[in-house]
Amino acid sequence: MDKQKIYLQEIKHQIKFAQKVYNNYLIELQKSNIPEIFTYIHYFVIHITNIDKLIDCKGNSFRENILLNDLSFDNINLKPFRRLRNHLEHFDERLDKWISEFDGNTFFDMNLITNCKGFPQKAYLRALDGNTFKFYGEDYNLEELFTSLNKIDSIIDNKLSPNKH
Repeated sequence: MDKQKIYLQEIKHQIKFAQKVYNNYLIELQKSNIPEIFTYIHYFVIHITNIDKLIDCKGNSFRENILLNDLSFDNINLKPFRRLRNHLEHFDERLDKWISEFDGNTFFDMNLITNCKGFPQKAYLRALDGNTFKFYGEDYNLEELFTSLNKIDSIIDNKLSPNKH
């Protein structure tokens, strides 16, 4: 049994799931289908953080010895998206915080704000500006994340099928 291959195959599954939901996100973005856009962003972030948890195994000597024996993901940083995943996973706490700090502004949530000038930084919980997902004043570039995902995919493909590349 090739233990590294088991890890790589799981990462590959998560990559495929993430790629699929990202493509669905883009389709729904073209249609301005708000609920679906934000649903797919959420799913995308979950799959990306699943990948990050698998490849960021320093400190887990068992997995590190198996997975990173001859692989490196050092140039890929998915950590900021773990923060976003935590926001989404603990949405109730973020909503509590927003409501407790409410200062009389209009409450916006799940809005497309591309090309909106002067949109208040913290007047929303979730918003999308181009391909930048905004959560309570923080920005997360989804295109950049998708590029990182494809880099990981290439690393995995090269390892699983070295003769193809």
